[in-house]
Amino acid sequence: MAIGTSNVGLLQIANEFGASTSNISQQTMGTQQVLINPGNSRQTYTLTDSITLTTEDSTVSDNTNMTSSSNVELSEFKSYTQANPVQFSSTSGSSSKVETVNQDQGTVTGNCAALVRLSGSIYAKRVGNDCVWYIARGQNSFGTHRKEGTTFTSDTEIARLAGVGSSTNVSVSVSTLEQTAPNFSGSSSAVSTGSTNSSLSSTNTKIGFEMRVVGQVESFGSARDVRYRFQMDFVVTAPSKRPRTFRFFVKLFGNYNATAPEIC
Repeated sequence: MAIGTSNVGLLQIANEFGASTSNISQQTMGTQQVLINPGNSRQTYTLTDSITLTTEDSTVSDNTNMTSSSNVELSEFKSYTQANPVQFSSTSGSSSKVETVNQDQGTVTGNCAALVRLSGSIYAKRVGNDCVWYIARGQNSFGTHRKEGTTFTSDTEIARLAGVGSSTNVSVSVSTLEQTAPNFSGSSSAVSTGSTNSSLSSTNTKIGFEMRVVGQVESFGSARDVRYRFQMDFVVTAPSKRPRTFRFFVKLFGNYNATAPEIC
């Protein structure tokens, strides 16, 4: 959707924002909106990142003061399109490494079975007055972990929403986009990094998931790919603001071959 360029109405604005359409207040709709458009430096809270921001709010010059408490002009809302969600990175079923965090265990061989040990994590926490997202390798550090193709070996900051404060609430959910796992005996799991729904009142709380795929592949003489892809949605609710969703991706991958069935 998008707010039009002319004849802008309160109902149109409310529908774009996902706001209540009863007892509409133009000032409330504006002041409760978290504007995320770093490309044009129009943001309620400053968003920075070291990965690819693929979807953000779309604004024009008239939107500059949209969240100002003194602003009461409908023209400020024209041509605004809210990203739902704000998305980082992309994801692919191929061998490309475009996800926010990607693990490639490489080629693993075994006698009766080849062991699958995969993990990758994304979590948010408060640093100062900011909500900061990190990626981590998780419990299975085998193979290579990458941030959109760039190798990393320790917890690494990927994005920061500055100025949201300690009363902001963050929750996270995970969806499975793909599970390609022929001859795989095992399971995938989403393990909390400390919390999956919490306020930022404590700087020690890590809100997120570690994705794990653990098991074995029996594929005598023929290597098999095991590939799992996940989507993580973080919902950030700042005080007196409408929630905004921030999306990231995880891919876990390896190639497995059991080579000696005669001894099994």
